[in-house]
Amino acid sequence: MKQTAIPGLCYWSVYQPDRRIDFNGFYWQSPAGGVLIDPMPIEDHGLEHVESVAWIVVTNADHLRDAVTLRERFGAKLLAPECDREALAGAPVDAWFGEEAPLPSDLTEHIEVAWLHGGKTPAEAALYLKPIRAIVFSDAVRSHESGVLRLLPDPKVQDRATLVGDVSALAKWNFEALLLGDGDCLFRGAKGAFLEFVRELG
Repeated sequence: MKQTAIPGLCYWSVYQPDRRIDFNGFYWQSPAGGVLIDPMPIEDHGLEHVESVAWIVVTNADHLRDAVTLRERFGAKLLAPECDREALAGAPVDAWFGEEAPLPSDLTEHIEVAWLHGGKTPAEAALYLKPIRAIVFSDAVRSHESGVLRLLPDPKVQDRATLVGDVSALAKWNFEALLLGDGDCLFRGAKGAFLEFVRELG
């Protein structure tokens, strides 16, 4: 697990050779306790910086990844999108969040959620981690080349105009970092890169 330029934030990656891209998981020591986001499998030695985990947040059904194993290891609660109930049937989800179902009360002060429609799932959650001014994207925004932001590939997009509109609306947030589930993250100066990306999307 790697430490980042953002205090209290670590991440780890699993390389996908067929796609030549890293898939990332995140650990944030939030004011509400330790939070794992879209966690990839990780070896025991990689968990040295994890003091405790209160919540494991999954942003869409495809990012369940190793959440169930880590839930058992840390005695954490698993939080998943309401719209993915069917896809996550059988998973030990402790709480659901959605467009009509807010985050648990201990997280709402620190995390804001926006729902991105038109991608490969009914809706995916983009998380704004307010204390560290960072946005977490799971699939909709990624980076196949370091420093270059990309939208989800067209074959996986159900409604491009809707997805672009929902992504572009996130420019309202005051952020400095983009934490990407797929590809290389931007830990500093991300707002400018994101605005340029949105302009290119049209």
